[in-house]
Amino acid sequence: MTPERRAILLARFERTTEIPMLLLSVGFLVIFFAIESNAVNGELIPILDGLLWLVWGVFGIELAIKLYLAPERGHYIRSQWIEILIIILPFLRPLRLLWLPIIVTRLWRQSRRVLRQRMPAFIGVTSLALVLVGATLMVVAEQGSGGPIATFADAVWWALTTITTVGYGDTYPVTALGRGVAVVLMIAGISLFGLLTANVAAFFVEEDTADRSQAELAQINQRIERIEQLLATLTQRLEEGSPKPRE
Repeated sequence: MTPERRAILLARFERTTEIPMLLLSVGFLVIFFAIESNAVNGELIPILDGLLWLVWGVFGIELAIKLYLAPERGHYIRSQWIEILIIILPFLRPLRLLWLPIIVTRLWRQSRRVLRQRMPAFIGVTSLALVLVGATLMVVAEQGSGGPIATFADAVWWALTTITTVGYGDTYPVTALGRGVAVVLMIAGISLFGLLTANVAAFFVEEDTADRSQAELAQINQRIERIEQLLATLTQRLEEGSPKPRE
């Protein structure tokens, strides 16, 4: 198979799988959070852990197919190091928590590529991921601190109020790590709100620009029609006034 053919097949495969893999990444995060934060009954842990390994297997198959189709495998491995880490980390149990930022990075890349032309949807997916990540990190940071954030539900409520810049104040971190997570989530919330505001403003500007363009186009069409009518009239008069050929 020629490198050009491999590149075409790789691009086609990535386009076909990008949305299913995006959904799998979101599902992976939800399952991972549920396990690590002890938010579910202990009897469900083996089932969720099995689902986690199933998703991991799909990631592995996807990576294997991409490596097979890649025209330059060495370059592809260097550029897709995140995918490699996702496959390797499960075998290093003490480093399992490192899955979290890696999967979030993968989700960010996928959502940015898929939702590039749909900014509101991109903001929604990013906000959901930040809420889940922030809530999980907060539960881990605040365990045993005696603060108001004691359960995963408390952490999710705190993350929602923080990222939306509401901040009711009924739940708050008391540890240094928890406060660090809070600062990051606050900055992310302000940034996302700015993106949303800019997107809404751009929408109305584009609507106004489109209306003006349509009005200008209508005027141009009217002028063209008048010019065509004048040309037709002028041509007719020239034909009527031209001398007839002698016989």
